[in-house]
Amino acid sequence: MTSLFLNLIVGTINNPIECQTTCKRCCLSNVSYHLRCIKSNHISFPIPSKVLHILKSLVYTRRGGHRQGRSSMAAAAITHSLPEDIVVDILARLPVKSLKRFSPQFITAHYSFSKNKTCLLMKQVNFSQRKAMVSFISNQTLDVVANLDIPSFTDDPIHIHILGHCNGIICLCDCFSGILLWNIATKEFKILPMCPFECPPSSENTIDVAGLGYDSKRDEYKVIRIDTFWEGDFDRVPRGNRVALYNLTTDSWRKFNDNLTAEFFNCHGIDQVYSNGFYHCLAVVDSEELLLSFDMSNEVFVTTPFPDGRLGKSCRTTRYLTYLMEINGSLGVLLCHDYYVRYGCYDVWVLGELGLKNSWTKLFTIESFPPATIPLGVGRDGEIFLVNQESKFLAWHHRDNKEIKTLQFEGTALELALYAESLVSFRGGTAFNH
Repeated sequence: MTSLFLNLIVGTINNPIECQTTCKRCCLSNVSYHLRCIKSNHISFPIPSKVLHILKSLVYTRRGGHRQGRSSMAAAAITHSLPEDIVVDILARLPVKSLKRFSPQFITAHYSFSKNKTCLLMKQVNFSQRKAMVSFISNQTLDVVANLDIPSFTDDPIHIHILGHCNGIICLCDCFSGILLWNIATKEFKILPMCPFECPPSSENTIDVAGLGYDSKRDEYKVIRIDTFWEGDFDRVPRGNRVALYNLTTDSWRKFNDNLTAEFFNCHGIDQVYSNGFYHCLAVVDSEELLLSFDMSNEVFVTTPFPDGRLGKSCRTTRYLTYLMEINGSLGVLLCHDYYVRYGCYDVWVLGELGLKNSWTKLFTIESFPPATIPLGVGRDGEIFLVNQESKFLAWHHRDNKEIKTLQFEGTALELALYAESLVSFRGGTAFNH
């Protein structure tokens, strides 16, 4: 199989890998070793069109199709020697720009590989220029490697927030009207249609919850939206909620009957997260802060109380600062008592089962964060990402209890998301040249 792969990639199509890419990790010049580098994810390279046609024809031929041409002949010659799963594995390792000409039948396989090669996506706002943008931060070096403007979908971009990400799609919102889905890899975005359900008379609404998720049962992407109705000019009083559910497949909203009785929601930045089929945010119900979770497949809400005795003290009557985030594939929370904010003392918990208060497990306590910092997220290696009042981005390693990296951003209102490339396309999406 190795020789067939090498012949396919470097032997017969005038595209020797050694002329395009050198594996800096292995420092190998002999082409016979390059397969090991590729399968170890040491290097990646753009596949030329001839190879793509051969691989595509190979998959097509093994599924019973018939094609004419030299690429089909090449595919037929190796169809009994190179299994289809190997072809899919090869294709899944390629960047999105090399696969856009393919019918994305292996989107799941591609993302399963791509999600292990995440980078950090930082949203920032330049208030003087009234502009919002995102910066890509390398997971390895924690350096900024690229900057992109956010597609225009609102009159005033300074109110844009990242409301989550799912399978390579970023969900953004301006809190008052617009919601945007953005696939950066495919250079495609979609502005969701306006929610058709009207506000009650003499009141105005704000989008308090807007979260993207994936329904694995139906292979559909959905956006849950909760609006709060307000009355009064100065001392605004909440007068109820409205829940709507958007389906990307049908490109439409529908009302959702939920009997939701929450009094207040927190859903911006680190107050919300999508994980394992559920969208999670913070809500206040009967004056108690709870975890509010929406099941994207079964379309039901679940509430989960937070643990007692945080930081090992009896603090039931005092207020906590609560930050939701995904920690190694599980829903996690950073809990900080406001008395300790100046000292940066946090407990880090993960949730085992929704709905059960005793299902929280404390991982560790961080005793000495830098003062006046706000957590933004947790990295794959356990590093904690923070931002301070001067818009400095900090990476903090809790085991060594020290700062790893500091980055200064010109913009403010920093928000962080983990990003991985995806082939997901939008119905009626718009091309956006970065």
